[in-house]
Amino acid sequence: MRKYWIAALIIVVVAVTGVGIYEYQGRQKAVPAAADPSATAATNAATAPMPLYDDDHVLGSKEAPITMIEYASLTCPHCAHFHNDILPQIKTAYIDTGKVKLVFRSYPLDQAALKAAELAECVSPVTYFPMVSLLFKEQGDWAHGDKPVDALAKIAAGAGIDQAKFQSCLDDKAISDRIIARAQEGQDKFGVQSTPTFFVNGRKIEGAVPYEDFEKVFKELQP
Repeated sequence: MRKYWIAALIIVVVAVTGVGIYEYQGRQKAVPAAADPSATAATNAATAPMPLYDDDHVLGSKEAPITMIEYASLTCPHCAHFHNDILPQIKTAYIDTGKVKLVFRSYPLDQAALKAAELAECVSPVTYFPMVSLLFKEQGDWAHGDKPVDALAKIAAGAGIDQAKFQSCLDDKAISDRIIARAQEGQDKFGVQSTPTFFVNGRKIEGAVPYEDFEKVFKELQP
């Protein structure tokens, strides 16, 4: 019987509640759900306006007329490519000029990505996106080793987060529950099946497509 990765991840989180930092022992793969009628319905509904939340992480002016929502896993190489190579172009041309705002929502595909997302929640709102950027830039150094949590602890220390605070963040069930719930919503309501997935004023874009593809959509949506 097919099972979604988030359901499995919830079981893992419940199992380790109260244990604290744990070592990553293998990655859960996202299971495509294109053949599932409910998934098809969710994909069709994704063209409708999508809600924004008070705890969303927003890059750019909240008054920007174009909203770009990204679902990404911090261990996803394609997501890293977007953030390292494509997003800087979008930021210069559209975000910094007040035309587009980016809403980042973690969609962790494995335990390491969940722990990294929790680390990002440890920093102040002002430094959230710099931390996300750092995690993507250094993805090769922490995401694919035997002990990613230890590597994340070093990144945290470099950002001024001591070991006690780092562990406290990873032990905070409210943080992990919120991340998982938001990812589950993306899957169930909006048909997110892979990372990165974007919704630009409701238009679904899957994958780290070239900058020119995003630019075309932005121009079509500009008032």
